[in-house]
Amino acid sequence: MQHSISDIDTLKQLPTVSRRYVKLIDRYLAPYQLNSSLYYYILKLHDFGDLPQEKLVQLTGVNASNVTRAIKKLMDSDYILRKENPDDRRGYLLSLTSKGTEIYQVIPEALQKANEDFFAPLDLEEQTSFIEIINKLSE
Repeated sequence: MQHSISDIDTLKQLPTVSRRYVKLIDRYLAPYQLNSSLYYYILKLHDFGDLPQEKLVQLTGVNASNVTRAIKKLMDSDYILRKENPDDRRGYLLSLTSKGTEIYQVIPEALQKANEDFFAPLDLEEQTSFIEIINKLSE
């Protein structure tokens, strides 16, 4: 199937759509000193338990230096802590603090609100189609 130049030009809007979604997530997470690039680490530590930083790099697919910066911000906000790794004295494990565990409960609600705002211009059928198409294109 051939696409016209105007169809292809429309694809340039994907980054704009993505930025809009990220801004919504940032808005709802801002009261907790979190944003779209930080909350994911809290989810991973909650789901997997204590992890070495290298494992977080693997799980997220994010550049190691970006993970290091994110971890520093989360430590400064008292959401995670670094403790000695009993299996590897040279390394550390990252762990959620009690504050990090509490904030984990808030994240799904904030993401739900961001999703509601993001999808508001679409009716239910359009929302379902959009999600199916995005999933198909990301395979």
